[in-house]
Amino acid sequence: MDLVPESVRTVMAELQAIDAVDRIDGTPQSARLRAISAEVGQFLLTLALSIRATNIVEVGTSGGYSTLWLAVAASRLGGRVTTFEIDAAKAALARDTFRRADVETIVDLREADGGAGLLDFGAPVDMVFLDIEKHDYVRLLDIAVGVLRPSGLFVADNLISHADELVDFRARALSDPRLTGLVVPIGTGELVAVRLP
Repeated sequence: MDLVPESVRTVMAELQAIDAVDRIDGTPQSARLRAISAEVGQFLLTLALSIRATNIVEVGTSGGYSTLWLAVAASRLGGRVTTFEIDAAKAALARDTFRRADVETIVDLREADGGAGLLDFGAPVDMVFLDIEKHDYVRLLDIAVGVLRPSGLFVADNLISHADELVDFRARALSDPRLTGLVVPIGTGELVAVRLP
């Protein structure tokens, strides 16, 4: 069953097209959308629904593609997605994405550092999705796990595609006594871990 509304699906397709061109037209890596695949989006949607995640936090909005998948789950459950993006141009694109997809009431976009934002977040979080510059993964690990509720999910992108850059992060995440998880070989590799009670 396809749970994604047509208005959201249309905007997703536009972002996928931009991302595909970004990857081949010489756009600098820092300016590319670097969106997850549709398969990973469906995976995030499924994970969020499976734990009835109503308080979802994403660190690394980019153009808002992955956020849309999380917003579909949140809307089905009466929840919200809070997403952090530090790049002003990408935050502006994401705002437009959410407006055109009609998910502005579900998504709270914060133009701020995700680590600082999570430290100030306060409420227990059901799910955290991390997809930022790889050198920041280790810095955000403890903060992200710290805000998760018991049995909440921590998901991090690019564990296979950027294996060398994330070797320390992977070791720390999978040996963290508060978590149990594994790397799932889907898309570019998703670390999925549960916060232990």
